[in-house]
Formats: sequence, C-alpha cells, structure tokens
Amino acid sequence: MRARIAFTVVVAALVLVAAGCGGSDDEADPTAAWASGFCSAVTTWTDALGNVTSQFGDSSSLSEDGLKSAADDVKSSTQQLVDDIRALGGPETESGEEVRSSLDTLSTTLETEADKIEAAVEDVSGLTGIPTAISTVSTSLTAMGTAFSEALQAISEADVGGELSSALEDSPECAGVSSS
Repeated sequence: MRARIAFTVVVAALVLVAAGCGGSDDEADPTAAWASGFCSAVTTWTDALGNVTSQFGDSSSLSEDGLKSAADDVKSSTQQLVDDIRALGGPETESGEEVRSSLDTLSTTLETEADKIEAAVEDVSGLTGIPTAISTVSTSLTAMGTAFSEALQAISEADVGGELSSALEDSPECAGVSSS
C-alpha cells in the first residue's frame, strides 16, 4: 500500500513539475517547435505512468503478472520518452547545448532506472517477491522524478535569456501538460 501511494505521488509530481507551461499556437519558431515536441513527449510519458498507477488502484493487479505488465509499460514509455528527447536535440537558443546536455543526463538516468525496474520485476517469483519488487519500483520511480525535476531546474537556469521559457509558456502542448 505504501509503495502504491509513493508511486502515485511520483507520477503526480512529474505532472506538476512539467506543468510550468501555458498556451498559444506559434509553431513557425524552431524554439516553439522544440517546446511543443518536448511537452508532447512528456505528456505521453506522464499519461503512461498514470495508467500504470491506476493498474495498482485495484489490489487484484498486485500480482506477478500485473507487476510485470506495469514494468513493461514503464520501460516502453520511458524508452519512447528518451527516444523523443534525443531526437529533439537541443532547442535553437543560446542555451541549447546546455539544455541538450541536461536532457542527455536525464535520458541516461531514466534508462538506468527503467532497467532497474525491469530487473526487479523479472526476479519476482510468487507473491513473496512482490513487496521487494514494488519497493524497488517505487525507489526507481522516485529517482526518475528527482532526475526529471533536476533536469528542468538545470534547463531553467541555463535559459538566462528566457527564450525557452517563453516557448514553453506559449506551447499548446504544454498547456495540455498543465491540465493533466
């Protein structure tokens, strides 16, 4: 139960951390296009993690198969986010290279934590292994949330000119993140 609550808190924190965006539709600017792509990727990821959390809202999902299915969902959605972030590269701003570097670090951390989740769940054998796996999953999700927060903080600090911040605020895709 405690692990499920921690998992839900981590997903909610990810949504709230990403919610620093507002809404207008200027996509002619490459920075605006980058912001839209970034927020779209984050929205897809947080929605997927929210679906995983809802799987654990029903105690019948707390089974070996349920846990493995949830871990597969976390792994695939995290890999999609990482692929999307890497495809975006850095925004075309003065701080673009620093942003790209922060997102590379985030991507590596997310992949590492998703791998830990996958390994913990693969080792589950019967009901007795579930609590240990859930603890590992919860710890890894917390680490993902922390890495995500740190990356956003680094991006914010690197964006001294405010170009990226403005693009994020103006992106309709970011508005969707804030209403999640």
